[in-house]
Amino acid sequence: MRSLLEEGLRALETEKVETLSGAELGASIEEERKAIDRLEADCSRRLARFVALRGFEANGALDPVAWLKQHGRLSGGAAAERVRVASKLADLPIMATAFSTGRISFGQAAVVARAAGDVGPEAVAELERRTVEAAQQLDPSGLRQFAERLSCELNQEAFLADQNRAHERRRLDYGQGPDGMWIIDGRLDQEGGAYLSTALDAVLGPRSKDDGRTPAQRRADALVDLSRRVLEEAREDEPTVRGIGGQRPHLTVTATIQALRGEPGAPAGELIGRYPVASETVQRIACDAALTPMVVDETGDPLDFGRTMRTASPPLRRAVVLSDKRCRFPGCDRSASWCDVHHLDDWARGGRTRKKDLLLVCRPHHRLLHEGGWKLLRDSDGEVVAVPP
Repeated sequence: MRSLLEEGLRALETEKVETLSGAELGASIEEERKAIDRLEADCSRRLARFVALRGFEANGALDPVAWLKQHGRLSGGAAAERVRVASKLADLPIMATAFSTGRISFGQAAVVARAAGDVGPEAVAELERRTVEAAQQLDPSGLRQFAERLSCELNQEAFLADQNRAHERRRLDYGQGPDGMWIIDGRLDQEGGAYLSTALDAVLGPRSKDDGRTPAQRRADALVDLSRRVLEEAREDEPTVRGIGGQRPHLTVTATIQALRGEPGAPAGELIGRYPVASETVQRIACDAALTPMVVDETGDPLDFGRTMRTASPPLRRAVVLSDKRCRFPGCDRSASWCDVHHLDDWARGGRTRKKDLLLVCRPHHRLLHEGGWKLLRDSDGEVVAVPP
């Protein structure tokens, strides 16, 4: 078998694809994909026998998933999926035949195998027949949704039990990686995922023509913006959003006056007392924030507190919102709900907090102005112009 596979692969690898037309390349890719699926099917057939013989024990592996991770160069999830499909071949003959002849892909076979394990023995045959038939028109994602709806139709009790198991598996982990970036990892059930997806879509809105962010970056910004809105809209009498020590929940940034001014050699600011950030980030946050001046001794212990004040008071912010209505960075049309109040002349260096010196700027562009080194100016006609660093 090894020599036959090598011979076939060598013939494919030596074919000069530069001489093929687009139509010929498309046909060859489609043919190769079907061949790959057939190889996956045969690999599943062999894996089923390998597991039955407990062949993995010869290498000291504790189970077939561990063996596949090492010898099949697969992730844990991919290895477990292949073991699941292999274990269902004998019980799902329609799926096995469609898989071995290349009529369905490994991804589609995995959907059928998973759904068959959840629906209960009485409904397996009906589910298998209808999902394999539907697989001729649906990709794995669409087939999964079809199988879930069919599972509910065939066995509501089993479907509910599966939904409850999914709910119990919900989790959210987050923390800082070695590079200081925050890593978020988790799983949500159908309802939780739908809430999150709907909320992110609502915050994202339509993509503007000048938005150069990737879809992943847009989703990350939307999640941060959701968090900001929770903090900014929280009220002391709001029972669902609780602060600590009786305070309204808020993000705390601690910085020296030197960091606020961006002086050379100034120490980094700190987010919630632990996470260092650059002076430019401190200045951006201070553009539209509540500030509490504090006098400390040489060891950093506080000696005196001043009165908390906002760099732009709520009435002044409302006036800026009424006047600008949207982000004022040239070419941007993000609404006021996306925006901070930006000082044309840096507040920490003596810039005035007056309406004519303030502009609404969306958060991505606000970052560009501080951390990115851009500037906004008014020309002689009062128009706002952007100046690159």
